[in-house]
Amino acid sequence: MTASAASTDRTPLGLAVVLEAVQRIEADGPLDDQAALQQSFRTQSTRAAQVAERGWLLGQRLGLPAEWARWRQFGVWVLLLLALGLAFAGLGTARAVLGEGRSINAVAAFVSLLGLHAVMLVVWLLGVLRSPARWGGAALGRLVLWLTARLPLERGPHALTLLQSITAVLRRQRLLVWLTGALSHGIWTLAFVLMLAVLAFGFAFHAYTLTWETTILSASFFQRFVQITGALPALLGFAVPDAAAVQTVGNRLAGAVEVRAWGDATSQREWAWWLMGCVVVYGLLPRALLAAFCAWRWRGGVRRLQPVDMADPDVRRIVQRLDALEPPPEVIDPERRVSDPDRPAPSSAPPGAPGSLAIVGFELPPEAPWPVPGLPAGTLPPERIAGSARERQAVIARLARARPALLLLVVQASASPDRGTARFVREAAAQVGRVALLLLTGGEAVPEAAARRWRDWLRAEGFQAVRVVESASAAVDWIASSRADNTPDD
Repeated sequence: MTASAASTDRTPLGLAVVLEAVQRIEADGPLDDQAALQQSFRTQSTRAAQVAERGWLLGQRLGLPAEWARWRQFGVWVLLLLALGLAFAGLGTARAVLGEGRSINAVAAFVSLLGLHAVMLVVWLLGVLRSPARWGGAALGRLVLWLTARLPLERGPHALTLLQSITAVLRRQRLLVWLTGALSHGIWTLAFVLMLAVLAFGFAFHAYTLTWETTILSASFFQRFVQITGALPALLGFAVPDAAAVQTVGNRLAGAVEVRAWGDATSQREWAWWLMGCVVVYGLLPRALLAAFCAWRWRGGVRRLQPVDMADPDVRRIVQRLDALEPPPEVIDPERRVSDPDRPAPSSAPPGAPGSLAIVGFELPPEAPWPVPGLPAGTLPPERIAGSARERQAVIARLARARPALLLLVVQASASPDRGTARFVREAAAQVGRVALLLLTGGEAVPEAAARRWRDWLRAEGFQAVRVVESASAAVDWIASSRADNTPDD
């Protein structure tokens, strides 16, 4: 696996897994990271991005991105092989049901085709309902991860560490249950598709007789069994034997019906459709729907994943080392401030036209929508910057020329503000009339902890005049009220 190919796997999930693996490796002894620390400090503008860049550079040195790319490549083959294995097991079950005797015990066939699936499904549901955060997920999904880590093909020295890292990251983000669930339900879905194909082929081209046999049970038991299990298949149009058909089968076994009754094709078609309908409704459909649901939850969780946890003690120690790389603060005489030729001086002119609005997105993740849905069009084109010094100064210069009355800064609610953020807010606020901070979460409610972190940070930095809004509708209300306050009296 080449380095260029591995670099394409720097997704939020891949980055989080590599950072976790580096942290686990460093637990056995610190790595020489001076070059990586210096490079990340020079090339990234925020502490979270610097921590991520340092971990990724160290991971490249250890071959972790290449190992992660190997996982993505061979994991698909492991998934397909397991799916085929279970499908062939289902194929064997179906062939056993359609054995050579041409006489099938319908109830025993029902249990043979759906029994193991039902037990495994109940175990999965109980695990999800009781403790999804601690539960390891479906057994088949965990087996996919385990086999992928132990494949000898191009296996690196840190393959098992990467397996532990993947499990830890997914468990911490509450994604493990959805990944293993999607894998397991997908495998079961394929198995039921092949099982149904074998049943349909057998019933279409061979004459089978579906019966029920018992020593201690009564006919009424089998009548209720067929009635209850056939209720849902009947809603989808599958034929279901009625009580008379069930009784007739019992009479046949007791010898009360002439031999010619065994050839009742209509009755046997109903039994065959009942059995296949039960496999569809109680086997295929639940697994297919659960596979789709787990995949949906997995994709949504991956989109919201934050690779760096700034509250982690190990991350805080790295942040302290990055802080030590900052140039020492310069003592400035209160009566004489040092001028910065690249920083536009606060304009003495009043803000522009009343109600003029500028919207700036600051260090938003790549997947965040822009412009933000629900926000009005500003009088200036909306800006979106990644946070580099050149982008900041360009936006500040445009604000200094336009002098809008209102500035709405859009930031990621889960991000952690740093000194670069404070510098930009301070310079931007000097060029406008009023400033508000919109916390973006991708459509969900802003967590209380995130909103409190931003408000505490604004208070600590002396930005008491900056308003915090937590939704697009609240931002629209702030814009409307600010414009109303600035409207001159007639």
